[in-house]
Amino acid sequence: MIAAWLAPALAAALIGPGSSEPPVAAPAPARSAAPIAQRGVELSATIPSLFIENEPFVVSLEVTATGDSAVDLPAWMLTPAAWSASRKALQRRPKKASGPLQPGQVLTVTLDLAPLIQERFSKPTDFSLAVEGAKDTKQDVIWLGAPEADVDYSTLSGKLLEDYQVVLFTSGGPIWVELWPDVAPNHVRNFLDLCASGFYEGSAFHRVIPGFMAQAGRSKDGTPAPRKVQAEFNSRRHVAGVLSAARLGTDMDSAESEFFIVHRTSPHLDQTYSAFGQVLTGMEAVEAIVDTVEKNEAFLEKLKKGGARIDDRNPQVAMALHDPSPAQTIRKAVVVRATKSRPKKK
Repeated sequence: MIAAWLAPALAAALIGPGSSEPPVAAPAPARSAAPIAQRGVELSATIPSLFIENEPFVVSLEVTATGDSAVDLPAWMLTPAAWSASRKALQRRPKKASGPLQPGQVLTVTLDLAPLIQERFSKPTDFSLAVEGAKDTKQDVIWLGAPEADVDYSTLSGKLLEDYQVVLFTSGGPIWVELWPDVAPNHVRNFLDLCASGFYEGSAFHRVIPGFMAQAGRSKDGTPAPRKVQAEFNSRRHVAGVLSAARLGTDMDSAESEFFIVHRTSPHLDQTYSAFGQVLTGMEAVEAIVDTVEKNEAFLEKLKKGGARIDDRNPQVAMALHDPSPAQTIRKAVVVRATKSRPKKK
């Protein structure tokens, strides 16, 4: 429940007085305000590392009173005004409106800052985002632009295909991938078309094998893939993070929509499966997906130790072992303009 002293400030900051429209950013912070990082307050922020045009950019801030007495908390601390993009506040910070945060009390706010950030910058640019006065919350963010409307990826040359990348929003988190049209142009065309058309939305990671790969790409509703793609075996190695096309057994030219992300280096796949891309960021999301299956295997071992007789060669057992629980899905696949920006090494 929002405290009475905080509600008016939140309403003004998020909506704007007398308006139902999203706010626009102030040109610059108008005046100084009390430091946000103050004694007796602990801050914890969650900030995405990718900003994608025309998509939400959701951040969260948790404020905890850690002292032995109440802390006077400015109301703007839980509004977009608390956030600075490349050292400039996203909204003005009114001096009025504050209230007590009692010892041990926790306040959490989640905000979509996308409209304010797009207003803040005149053109696409990488930026840093932080809670004002709290340097340890700083996150470098890469800006990914939206492609032109109604691009027909099936007709693009290999050179033009280099202009696009993909972000997969999965149950485990976002996965940003670059594509390799120089070695597998038809697989890249197919993948971009399926992503842009919404084919992958709701697609499950239906076969996940720890130490090997995580496979997805069937449509949620059983819609057949629109095409088959002939093999494009190439010299790219199947190391962790590589995207490669799944196929039906020994039929080399049976690739359709299904693909897999390599979990650990698998040299036996080299030049026998069509690798067509590489994860740039998001291997932690792949690990989270794989972890759901590792729990299945741990449970199976526990049953065996308890005396249960289980045939590992039974296809139904193998399928159950490799099916994530809870289900892991691709919530959305977004095509973005390619950028040479890469996360800074820590």
